[in-house]
Amino acid sequence: MCHLGLVAFLSIFVCHPVSAGINTEKVVMDHNQKIKRLVRKNKALLGKIELLEQQQKISTGKIKELFNLITYQKSNATIVKTTLRVREYDQKAKRIYTQARSLLVTDQYDQAINLFKQYLATYPNNNHTPDVYYWLAKSYLTKEDFYNARNTFVVFQQQNPLHYKFSNSLFELAKVYIELNQQDKARSLLSAMLVKFPSHKAINRAKQLLSKIITPNPKSKINKLTIN
Repeated sequence: MCHLGLVAFLSIFVCHPVSAGINTEKVVMDHNQKIKRLVRKNKALLGKIELLEQQQKISTGKIKELFNLITYQKSNATIVKTTLRVREYDQKAKRIYTQARSLLVTDQYDQAINLFKQYLATYPNNNHTPDVYYWLAKSYLTKEDFYNARNTFVVFQQQNPLHYKFSNSLFELAKVYIELNQQDKARSLLSAMLVKFPSHKAINRAKQLLSKIITPNPKSKINKLTIN
């Protein structure tokens, strides 16, 4: 009975031969097509990535340009504001200087001195600062405040050796030293003036003053020797 069952089972395979065998060529072709499709998709993705990278670079460049523009505008606005402040600052300084000079010319020496000192305290590095030192020293000299005149002339000379009033200050400071009984210093300044500024408009007065140091004359005559 067992033998009959085995024979019947085997007869099934004998009567039905294998007709669904694997077609390897077709499988390979299918795989190749799939690979090709994947390659095409990959290339398309790479192209999109490159496009996105280019767009990102363009966007980054535009952001930088915008940032630079904003920075420039802010900087330009700051420059404009600073320029206006400096201009206003200079105008205020010039008004004080002009007013002080007017007071000096009209013999209002105390008021002139106060304004000159106010100028130096408020605008110590402004355009007119060297002139203020010179005219302040002249104001002190006119009031016969010889110590302040001396100190102010010295500061002027130390800070402004190329100033157009430097040669004048040599003559004026020499007069101050004479009043302070410091003839040696006065003689030194006048001698330097004769050597360095032989064509100065006050050179003859400088020579005259120098001769008065060597041969003393009344102090009142020395005071009359002045230049502007």
